[in-house]
Amino acid sequence: MVTFGFSAFLKLLYLNDRPQRTEVKRRLGPPSRGGYDFHKSLRLLARRRLAGGEPLASVTAAAESIKRLPERQSAIAGLERLEAWRAAAPGEIVDVAPALFESPRQLFRVRFEPAFGLRHGDRTTAVHIWNTKRPRLAPGPTYAALALTQDAYDGQQHGPDDVGVLSLRDPVSAYLLGDGRSPRALAASLIERIEDLILGSSTPPPSPEERPTP
Repeated sequence: MVTFGFSAFLKLLYLNDRPQRTEVKRRLGPPSRGGYDFHKSLRLLARRRLAGGEPLASVTAAAESIKRLPERQSAIAGLERLEAWRAAAPGEIVDVAPALFESPRQLFRVRFEPAFGLRHGDRTTAVHIWNTKRPRLAPGPTYAALALTQDAYDGQQHGPDDVGVLSLRDPVSAYLLGDGRSPRALAASLIERIEDLILGSSTPPPSPEERPTP
């Protein structure tokens, strides 16, 4: 069963038909070597800043030590936007466990790993950070993907009350599932689409043991 990270799944939803087919087939093939996670450093630094309370100067200095220039620039800009967002976002930063959605026909999974949880009053929101330049997020696919995440959390004890994506692109935008219209019909359609692409691929899906979770 192929497992998508949440950002990778969002990117897949925004692809046109042919590139979407190509990407699904690629993911079903033998695991490729490399697979560098361009935004991993930002997520780790954001967690150090928000959950760990590390000073901004310290995490910025850590970002400045990133060797690859594009990654370094992206991480520093992301931290600056995150800091501006946090100054205007009240609430306590808390830990939230990840969630794993499994498709109805058990053909793929989506792993949602929040960078942090934000508790405001008696409600907690699990937040995923997005700092990818393209695609630019839109409400429809984003809320649909979040709906899958909420379904996964519904089976967990002490799960969050809401889930969201914080886009650190310009302009900084927060997509909270509780704020959007019900995306259930679109979510079901997208799930069916990805499952059909998997079934239509000439490459048989690998077992969970053959492909590690990203």
